[in-house]
Amino acid sequence: MSKQRGLWPFVFYFIILIASVAALWGTLQLGEHLVPTTATANTNLSPASFASAFADFQQSVTHHRESTIGRLLLQILVILIAARLMGWLFRKIKQPAVIGEIVAGILLGPSLFGKLSPELFTMLFPQESLPNIQLLSNFGLILFMFAVGMELRLGDIRRQLKGSIVISHAGILLPFVLSLPLSYSIYTQYAAAYTDFTPFALFIGIAMSITAFPVLARIIQESNLQRTHLGKLSLSTAAAGDITAWLMLAAIIAISQSGSILSTGYNLLFLIGYLLVMFGIIRPLFRAAGKVYNNTEVISHGMVGVIIILLLLSSYITELLSMHALFGAFMLGLVMPEDLSFRKIISDKIEDVSLLLFLPLFFVSSGLQTELGLISGVDMWTLLGVFTLIAIVGKVGGTYISARACGQSPKNSIYLGAFMNTRGLMELVVLGIGYEMRILPPAIYTVLVLMTVITTVMTMPMIHLINLINKLRTRRTDRIDVVDKQAGAKVLLSFGRPASGASLLRLTNQLLRRGEAHPNVTALHITTDKDINSIDADKYFNDSFRPIIMEANRLAQPLETDYQVSGNVENTILSKLINERYNLLIVGAGVRLSSDEDDREATTMREQMSRRMGAFSVRTTEALLSIHSMLRDKMEFFIEKAPCSVGIFLSRSFDSPKRILLYLTTREDIRMLPYARTMAENNQGTLHIIISKALQGEKLPLHTGEEIIATLPHSFVGTTEEPDTHPEEGVESKDCHNPSEGYDLMILSYGLWRDTFDHNKALLLSLPSTLILNLK
Repeated sequence: MSKQRGLWPFVFYFIILIASVAALWGTLQLGEHLVPTTATANTNLSPASFASAFADFQQSVTHHRESTIGRLLLQILVILIAARLMGWLFRKIKQPAVIGEIVAGILLGPSLFGKLSPELFTMLFPQESLPNIQLLSNFGLILFMFAVGMELRLGDIRRQLKGSIVISHAGILLPFVLSLPLSYSIYTQYAAAYTDFTPFALFIGIAMSITAFPVLARIIQESNLQRTHLGKLSLSTAAAGDITAWLMLAAIIAISQSGSILSTGYNLLFLIGYLLVMFGIIRPLFRAAGKVYNNTEVISHGMVGVIIILLLLSSYITELLSMHALFGAFMLGLVMPEDLSFRKIISDKIEDVSLLLFLPLFFVSSGLQTELGLISGVDMWTLLGVFTLIAIVGKVGGTYISARACGQSPKNSIYLGAFMNTRGLMELVVLGIGYEMRILPPAIYTVLVLMTVITTVMTMPMIHLINLINKLRTRRTDRIDVVDKQAGAKVLLSFGRPASGASLLRLTNQLLRRGEAHPNVTALHITTDKDINSIDADKYFNDSFRPIIMEANRLAQPLETDYQVSGNVENTILSKLINERYNLLIVGAGVRLSSDEDDREATTMREQMSRRMGAFSVRTTEALLSIHSMLRDKMEFFIEKAPCSVGIFLSRSFDSPKRILLYLTTREDIRMLPYARTMAENNQGTLHIIISKALQGEKLPLHTGEEIIATLPHSFVGTTEEPDTHPEEGVESKDCHNPSEGYDLMILSYGLWRDTFDHNKALLLSLPSTLILNLK
């Protein structure tokens, strides 16, 4: 009966399929009589008919390729591929990816692509299609400026208010003032036919003065300075400068577009009213919302929809007030609640689309307007050099002088000057507005775009040069003496997932604490996405370190935290071990040995793919999906490269182990005994030891609660052979076929792990929490 029921769905499906085919055939046959007599169907399958059909197919493809949507999709594909490729190349040379994307836009423009292949360039970027790209890029800029506004937190500026306001304003005013004589000297020759002198001079001044906060924030992260006084001061200074610069820009645009002084006054009056509404009504309303809407479960589509409507409304109002739509987007982002969870959720919904899709369109739109051929004579190259020199001297010099006046050290002051010299994307936005308003002529626009690229590219080399000079001035031996005099072991604990950090700290404390003497522990967490913004970085820091900080407080364990952004986790950890002279590295065992169900499934799938595709193909696929660094086994790398001892922890619901098993197979392994003993003493537990036959002659001094339970005939575990039936007196024999059963923690050397457990799935699944030690 059950078998018949199992066949019935297939019979029913077959009947429905036959009936549908029959109905379709019958309808088509009846429809043949409805065809007009003038219509003819070419059913001749001759070679000529095949050729004619293929020609029709080619014509159809060409038609859809040249349609508005077809051409736009092709343009977006080319732009995104070029932007990603150039961004990757610039990362390889230690430059921000955004600079590579800017360069990609210039290369796709008439300066290179248009010169190398004018026919292909015209086919891909015909003049009539450019408004579509500009329209999309402008909409993307609105989203981007909203995200930039959210990155600037007024609370951070208030905490550094005195220094950041003075330093940022000096860094704006000095290059602004220095640019005025230059604007005066070049106006008649280059800009008189385009605009009046006042808007031209004001736009040149603001273009020379701006700092790109988003690019600077990523440089600060990559330099691992975001938690230092210098990093915080740099970000707050850049944030204050950006707010001031955009207020100045709004006023300049209003002046440029107004017909009279009185009209300008009305624009500025309504600007003040707009700002009062934003900060007096909108910001307090959202501040309360930020306390409630702090996770993805409660932030509904309705809430996001309200924010999008307000974003468009704010942009529309500032556009009507002659202050550009981007200013309204920026201000709405600025008044968003400063709760990190709220900003993180909203930025996740908006920023990726604007950064990955729309901004590359803006770069290409800028590149299509940048004609490097305009800089052909000595005069133009000289002008580029003068603009660049004034931009650097004004920004670096103004920031340095003001920072010294505010009591900053010479070292921090020169760092601040180098950081503030970063212009990047924000400068391109300002230049794009000036070009669109026909205030900046094409030649000056091109010069300023190149100045932007030069000053942004030189930021990292300037930082590296300053670092080199400071290293030459620092006596390295002094730093080493301080490290060597510290009491207790110096431990670097590197963790990925927040929960694993707390487990690793608990293990480290139990392994090394002697009474009230705690080890010196630094907890390191690395984010591999180098494109994250400051909101994401702070949110990741809080979420990642919250469990380990709570555990440190519970254990009364002193803890230093270190958060870094790096695309190469292993080399970052290795560099920290070498530079700061740690005694011990503690890391988790990784995804391959994880007890998490998803991790085990990922490992199994990876092994299956490796058997089908080969290891090289699997690694290539994982690299394209950016998951190779998470799946690859890092254990062997740390064992071979680390200049200190290494502990690798395989956690199985680790808490406070009472029964501990220690394997000693060689004389070098005896050095693990004090660690295992300390672990047992700190947990009031028992320590059982299994030794190899080679160590039977060694006299191991045992403490209370410790015993040797078995002697192995060989220096490996899991053998089907019986253990020595005649161990030394007082040594109990035990079957070691499943030796770890019933224990809370197993401690063994890396050599034993590699020879016995590493690829033995049957044993891996039954292991308790395991600490693998490689002592140096």
